[in-house]
Amino acid sequence: MTTATPLNGSIHGILEYINYSEYITWTTMQAFIPFIYIIPTSIIMVVIYVKHQRAKLLMNTVYMDPNIFTLIMFYFFFNSLFFTGDYMRLNLPSSGLVTSLCAKTKPNRWYTLIIIFAYSGDYGTISCPFLTSLIRLVMILSPHNHGKYCKLLMRWFIYPFIVAIPVTLTLRNIPATGYCRQLDPPFHFGAILISEGEYYVKINVFIHLFFSYFTFISHTLMSAFMFFKIRKSSYNNSSTRTKELSRKAELSLTLGMASCIVPFITNSIVSFTFLFDRPMWAHLLFLRILGNDYETIMLPWVLFLTHPLFRGKKKQMTTTPTYLGTSNIWNSNTNTPRSSSQMF
Repeated sequence: MTTATPLNGSIHGILEYINYSEYITWTTMQAFIPFIYIIPTSIIMVVIYVKHQRAKLLMNTVYMDPNIFTLIMFYFFFNSLFFTGDYMRLNLPSSGLVTSLCAKTKPNRWYTLIIIFAYSGDYGTISCPFLTSLIRLVMILSPHNHGKYCKLLMRWFIYPFIVAIPVTLTLRNIPATGYCRQLDPPFHFGAILISEGEYYVKINVFIHLFFSYFTFISHTLMSAFMFFKIRKSSYNNSSTRTKELSRKAELSLTLGMASCIVPFITNSIVSFTFLFDRPMWAHLLFLRILGNDYETIMLPWVLFLTHPLFRGKKKQMTTTPTYLGTSNIWNSNTNTPRSSSQMF
């Protein structure tokens, strides 16, 4: 049994780590803090799904466009995958609670599977705002026929894209062998993470940066176009009600944008630091955790607290339901905005 740390930083077989025992401290308790907000957020996700399905079943006067709602459910799903994978890869190991177990376990493909699991959830999460903006753009550009075009877009582009991207961008990790390694200061001795190796980490960082910048810039440009399109159309109409709806649409659009801006900024900072200033990387790693958890909880709560379906009074049953939340953005007769809630 060796006591020297190998070049790749693996802690496997090192006596100090095998005998490591973590006491219950503030550091170890941090591993359980995310559950304080993740559990209520998960409940809100279920409530959103149940209420929407009930409104749709009862032909309520307010419910979401099915394409937008499908993408929101994908967003919830991938966010949950990413949180679970990242928690197993970083949050839990960095607490020191599994250090001894990891030191006794040889590098193996199960660790690699956790890494692929986390990256897949991340890429799926990054894709959803971009794809939702694409659907909303079609709705604005084709207010009368968007149902047909959105259906084609979902079938031939969005569904294949949202499945192929996580798979394709993580294939490079299959040959890697995952292992546990010690985190650099300021993390204490025994704080570890699951790594795929320096070579694969750098490849993943470059892929993640490229894909996140591509989707974020595309999403931002489409959102900016829709923002001014809605504003211009609304302000050309003298109706006070229309102007009020426009202001609500702009506010909701801004709040939705915030759910992907924060993790984009924090992940960019951490990624560039990893590439160009490695000693500072561990000091800034907490930004990645905060940004990703912020994204996980932001959209469900914004949707639950702002969308008329969840915050308004119970609607009467009708046979002519009205879509809200980026569905019927335009009134079919006047081509003016009729929705007050814009997701993403």
